[in-house]
Amino acid sequence: MERAIRRKIKEENSTLTGWNNGKTAKPTSFMMVSKFISVVVAIKNGERSLFTPLNKVQLAYLNALEVNPSIFTEIDLMPEAIRSG
Repeated sequence: MERAIRRKIKEENSTLTGWNNGKTAKPTSFMMVSKFISVVVAIKNGERSLFTPLNKVQLAYLNALEVNPSIFTEIDLMPEAIRSG
């Protein structure tokens, strides 16, 4: 995960928000995970939704990882282990 995101940042000559809202070109996997700690997926009547929308920092990390934000709500995009859990 670190390698993929760092490669994308280098290709785009960009940075992401790191610790203390500073910019970084070398995010760690712990840093990435910490940005998503507040994500809560609600399930009501079989429909998944986010309790609060993703913020700009979270969207930037997903973009750098080339992951669609709907990964949290569209069950067809989730790995089998998560779907069946």
